[in-house]
Amino acid sequence: MTELTVPAWLNETFLETVFQEKEINQRSIPIIDYDIKSVMPPGSNYSSDMFRVRVVYSQEQATSVIIKVPVVEGVFKEIEEYFSREPIMYEKQLPAMSKKINHEFAPKSFYSPLKNVLVLKDLKDEGYVIADKFKQLDYPHCELVFKTIAKFHAASLACYHEDLRFIEGVSAENFYIEGGTSFKSFMEGFMNQFGKAFDMFGVSDSFKRLFNDRVGGLWDSGVMACKPKETGLNVLVHGDLWCNNLMFKYDGSGNLLDVKFLDYQRTKFCSPVVDLLYFLWSSANSEVLESRQKELYSIYLETLNSTLEHLGSEARLTEEELQDDLRALSDWALICLCFTTPLMLAEPDNALDLEAIDLHSVENDENTRKVQKMYGGKYAKTLIPRLTSSYEKWVNGLYT
Repeated sequence: MTELTVPAWLNETFLETVFQEKEINQRSIPIIDYDIKSVMPPGSNYSSDMFRVRVVYSQEQATSVIIKVPVVEGVFKEIEEYFSREPIMYEKQLPAMSKKINHEFAPKSFYSPLKNVLVLKDLKDEGYVIADKFKQLDYPHCELVFKTIAKFHAASLACYHEDLRFIEGVSAENFYIEGGTSFKSFMEGFMNQFGKAFDMFGVSDSFKRLFNDRVGGLWDSGVMACKPKETGLNVLVHGDLWCNNLMFKYDGSGNLLDVKFLDYQRTKFCSPVVDLLYFLWSSANSEVLESRQKELYSIYLETLNSTLEHLGSEARLTEEELQDDLRALSDWALICLCFTTPLMLAEPDNALDLEAIDLHSVENDENTRKVQKMYGGKYAKTLIPRLTSSYEKWVNGLYT
């Protein structure tokens, strides 16, 4: 793996400032040794560079943290608020939600002397691992995610009902914005290239017709999905709930114990179904998509409502409202399938480096070739026909 360049400021002075805070070490003991390694290679379609830092601060004590540094080039350069949101979540909303429900949804956050740079507990030390995004997740993993995100949503709603200011700074969408932004041309450029790749993918004629009927309205559908409903249940959603933003823990026999959520840069206040569809169409395997979605929605509904009741909230999500939201947001699933999922699941050799592309140039000759290469990757050519077939069956079933 190609190593990222370590920032000059990530040095012993920075680490001493972090590690002498009360959260880690109440005594002002100098650092004896430290080791820094990049967590992932450059161009991995992430909005941040991440470093694992192993620090020895006494003869007997050592710990590991993840330093998360925002990427301020390419696509993310124009979305300034994108990087300020996650520190707010770790400082305000996540602690309040965890206290409300007595459940930790995320890794512990430590003091950082630099704006928008996060210092997080390394969950790997506690036995958590990230699943293989190319294998996608089976039913037991999806069930655990649905139960946990239901508790996350319930806790956010209970906190919001106690104080309507709870969602300040973390509730507004930062990509799909009404009136159109430069991100609109970026997304629509991808959709154009996706449509041109149908013959390469071998998708059905019926899906081609479905896509062509809907593609002109997908931007507006994304805007609608990412803002609060005028009536009904809105919650604080994670917004980027997919395989690589999840870490699972297992017992010695391989049984699932827990899941933690990472990356809180896309939070918003809207229908909870936004999280559910995003997760399923980016991360669930074919068996789940084809035959077990209804089970997952039932489990989500039961967990959400029982948690709300336990928290003393009168709010409830009815089966009818859930089904209405699934139908209303079926285009959101299509956006995930055609745009978001191929970006996230491209092999390293075919991945689009979002640091090297801006929001206005996705359809110039050079970037068109890069997008075509991404869609032409071996995994995309295998995955997309399966996803389009599953989507077609699912969306038709919503109205029967």
